[in-house]
Amino acid sequence: MLLQYLIENLTDKVITGDTNIDINKIEYNSQKIEQNDIFVAIKGYKEDGNDYIKEAVEKGAVCIVTEDNLDASKLPNITIVRVQNSRIALSLIASKYYDFPARKLKLIGITGTKGKTTTAYMIRDILNASGKKTGMIGTIYNTYGNVCIEASRTSPESLDLQKLLKDMVDAQMEYVVMEVSSHSLVLDRVYGLHFAIGIFTNLSQEHLDFHGTMDNYLLAKSKLFEMCDFALVNGDDIHTPRLKKMIKCKTATFGLDNAVNITASDVRINNNNVEFKMYVNKMLETIVINIPGRFTVYNALAAIGTCSLLGAQMDAILLALSNIKVPGRSEIIDVQKTFTVMVDYAHNPSSLEAILSSIKKYVKGRIICVFGCGGNRDKEKRPMMGEISGRLADFTVITTDNPRNEDPSIIMKEIEDGVKKTKGLYKIIENRKDAIAFAMRIAWKNDLVLIAGKGHETYQELKNGKRIDFDERKVVKDIADKMPDKNIE
Repeated sequence: MLLQYLIENLTDKVITGDTNIDINKIEYNSQKIEQNDIFVAIKGYKEDGNDYIKEAVEKGAVCIVTEDNLDASKLPNITIVRVQNSRIALSLIASKYYDFPARKLKLIGITGTKGKTTTAYMIRDILNASGKKTGMIGTIYNTYGNVCIEASRTSPESLDLQKLLKDMVDAQMEYVVMEVSSHSLVLDRVYGLHFAIGIFTNLSQEHLDFHGTMDNYLLAKSKLFEMCDFALVNGDDIHTPRLKKMIKCKTATFGLDNAVNITASDVRINNNNVEFKMYVNKMLETIVINIPGRFTVYNALAAIGTCSLLGAQMDAILLALSNIKVPGRSEIIDVQKTFTVMVDYAHNPSSLEAILSSIKKYVKGRIICVFGCGGNRDKEKRPMMGEISGRLADFTVITTDNPRNEDPSIIMKEIEDGVKKTKGLYKIIENRKDAIAFAMRIAWKNDLVLIAGKGHETYQELKNGKRIDFDERKVVKDIADKMPDKNIE
């Protein structure tokens, strides 16, 4: 594909060199460069792609796209395209290279602090049950047809995203439901996409190490709705009134208290499922979902509202929701004991409070909460989460999460400071497997052990980017298999 064709949509570009050259492919990672590639130099928060231009040229790059004013004399026979924003340039070039795949799909975007993944699974399963071929891009997996790829981040970099959308087009997908992170909106990973429906689930403290303030965080989320035909927002979230003022497209609300369009009644929650009634297409239906918790109702309302707008019928909605299962989201692990073990991705104050408050309403015994906090991330939430667990759980086991390059003992001490503000009982056990084993050993009949923070993740992140295998579902089952058959009653 000719370079001049690939870059023709870039605005305010300054070109040095020949554009009548055939391009092999596009890369933003210099290590993947091959002969006749374009290298797009992106300035990241840890590394600057401009530092790898020399390596890219040595590997065979014939064009450099950059924001910097490079000295062309030092790059003979290399075409330099200077742009104002290399991330936007990457998105535009990639979409053209893959023949604008998003234009051939109907996109549904979901943004918010909590509930994105579960809502995405629900929408995908309902649309598939309706006979609509649907792909999904999200935190856990990217799926379409029989293909299931483990996700490395919630929203892929624009080049990878365009390739994924092209693969979905080739697989004859009609719809794609996508989790859209605040990072991806700020960093222009989804630049140029157009969504049929955008969903706002909620907003709570998270990623402030990146956004700085809650105002910036909300502003980032609002960017999704600049790319949408229709917005479906949580009417009960305290940030929704401000968000609605930022949204220009047609908007509807869902919720249990303040919603004016889509709501539910007669909500009943137990340790196995949630049941509620709602009107869909003017018919009152009873819906049962095997993910316990009030938050499940919100996720379901968003999914049902979205799919109804897209023409889904009630039989498909009921079928899909009755069989929904989301890895690491209020996931009950079958340990065949008199107590229950639940794995959940709750990794911030609001999500931990939500899951603990929810299970506290139906658990007959004690709640034993096992959790830690990630290193090199928002430190303010650590004592907050400790205080929440100390207040709502009967016993807290403080442990590691993904410590990364921080000292685990410091992280755990900051969590402990929060627990100490309450009268809650607690114990610190640094090794996460040992912490889980301890919690399961002290569990009695009707108790629930909540293992929070990692959910679907199958690894732990240690120093210098090292990862070790750690799938909590396997860990729990291994511990359970070695425990006596009889538990304290």
